[in-house]
Amino acid sequence: MDLSDGHRATNRALTARSRSRIKRLRRDPVAYALVERFAAQRRIGLRNLLQGTRGIGNAAVNRQIAMYLVHVLLGRPQDVVGHLFVRERTTVSYACAAVEALREEDPFLDAELAQIEAEGWSVFAALEIRDAA
Repeated sequence: MDLSDGHRATNRALTARSRSRIKRLRRDPVAYALVERFAAQRRIGLRNLLQGTRGIGNAAVNRQIAMYLVHVLLGRPQDVVGHLFVRERTTVSYACAAVEALREEDPFLDAELAQIEAEGWSVFAALEIRDAA
């Protein structure tokens, strides 16, 4: 069950730091929607994607993929993606390179990301830019 704060139901309440990280991502509504969609598909909470540590299980890899999607599909510069995820630009750069390598090695991941790309997220980003002008 997804809660309005963008995280899966758990026994733990959101901390102030978690709320702050989710709030930061919400400042970019299209990026937030994309990350929320990806998190739902992967069945991982936004809290895990946005936390400051590596996280549990495969949260770090999922975070790298989410950063990659925001950068590639929405055309957000790496420093902006870093700000949204509370990471350094170099971390985003590393994540993008790692995901590109994973896509070449894993046809299932490549198909999953191709499906997300086919949903037209770049169109949302283009409309957003046009409306801002």
